[in-house]
Amino acid sequence: MSSQQKRFSCIAVDMGAGSIRVMLGVVDGEGISFTEVHRISNEIVEHDGHDRWEIENIVREIRVGISKAIDLSEDPPASIGVDSWGVDYVLLDEHGELVETPVAYRDGRTEGMQEKWRTLMPDMETFRKTGINFYIFNTLFQLLSSRESTAMKRTSRILFIPGYINFLLSGRAFNELTISSTSQLLAVKGNQWDQEILQNLNLSEELLGEVIPPGTRLGQVSLPEFKDSRMESIAVCGHDTACVVAAIPVENPNYAFISAGTWCLVGVESDQPLLSEEALSLGLTNERGYNNTYRVLKNIVGLWLLQGLKKHFSEDITYSMMEKMTQQGGSVAQVIDPDDPGFYNPGDMKEAFDHYFVKTGQPLPDKFSAYLICAYDSLCFSFRYHIEKLESLWGRSIEVLHLVGGGSQSDYLNQRVATICGRKVISGPVEGAALGNIMIQAISMGRIDSLQEGRGLVKKSHSGKTYYPEKEPDGAKKRYEQFLKFKEITT
Repeated sequence: MSSQQKRFSCIAVDMGAGSIRVMLGVVDGEGISFTEVHRISNEIVEHDGHDRWEIENIVREIRVGISKAIDLSEDPPASIGVDSWGVDYVLLDEHGELVETPVAYRDGRTEGMQEKWRTLMPDMETFRKTGINFYIFNTLFQLLSSRESTAMKRTSRILFIPGYINFLLSGRAFNELTISSTSQLLAVKGNQWDQEILQNLNLSEELLGEVIPPGTRLGQVSLPEFKDSRMESIAVCGHDTACVVAAIPVENPNYAFISAGTWCLVGVESDQPLLSEEALSLGLTNERGYNNTYRVLKNIVGLWLLQGLKKHFSEDITYSMMEKMTQQGGSVAQVIDPDDPGFYNPGDMKEAFDHYFVKTGQPLPDKFSAYLICAYDSLCFSFRYHIEKLESLWGRSIEVLHLVGGGSQSDYLNQRVATICGRKVISGPVEGAALGNIMIQAISMGRIDSLQEGRGLVKKSHSGKTYYPEKEPDGAKKRYEQFLKFKEITT
């Protein structure tokens, strides 16, 4: 750490699509730690015919959390940073007031928008301009759907979710680089909005404003109740996944990350985007990261598969019990491709599995444990497939896998990934977004000298466990070959 001060306290606001948490962070000689001081549920609500975020309640509760953090801190917090999920935004009028309650990415207004966009610009051209792959919830499609709306005509500024919270805290209206990159509006290199895309949306560059790099100091928090605290507002990596990757305690640069949660992200940290036709067809996307990096990644239906099977068979069963069942389940013949659309949001997950088995000519399993083994192994096959594709396109060997997020707490999953992918796996940290948020604040405020030092502090205080490949499970090679055949059908 910098010699300026041994202990550094700050507040991290970590906004997820399911819950929002306010953390009190501390950086000292022992590493980086945090305490959750306030949490609220974050749910989409239907209002005026659209799915929306209750942003006014969210802001109110964040302010409550900040007050709690200040009261609980042993020393005055020096700064505050905000990260959130991607793509969503707020519309502000000329007075800086909300034009409307912000619409959520799951809203149906984007239906048919990708097809409409193709009449304005080919997919490959859009991909090469922005580096971002095509998802129905992208900001591009949200803005296209509301291009001629009354709300847009009243809008003087568009801010992404963390940018809006930063605006309320500091009075300065900027969009940060990593969150801006999720929009499919930002040029793939530099920090400028793509002019042709904006023209097709009937948007001026002034509406989106200047794009600032992560770690930018915005000035003292100006909300009346916090003026005496003299906290600095920091534009950390606005996108939570960018915070997660920043906090990975990397030692070997030839690594890939797997963020394992309801959705799984498999990717690499690169100094250049991957913009080939194969990258587009694989579903790879190039989001911006800390220190002028790119997070080249693939989004995969993840532990959602296990959550759905759990819901079908028994809500009372625990995940640890499910893992014990897999260890005693013996060999399994079935395999699925998690990318198949049938697994995205089925009414019944077991029925989705059964439908896939019938569709692909596989026998139905005769016990619950077989479904679980199939789900875990198929995820690992998908990880292996995309890691091998990333190796080929990236032009570098991937030697280590960092498995982060909630799934990193599972010994079974970590070991299965190591064995099926044939690579060393290092687990953790679990709370990467909060750690990255705190670490970037400390770097910005001069209390940590570099990203490398920050990652060293994360490792010191949140050391993970290492897993090595074991003997390949029975029939795994044959099942992976079967997976590859099904993958060809899906793509």
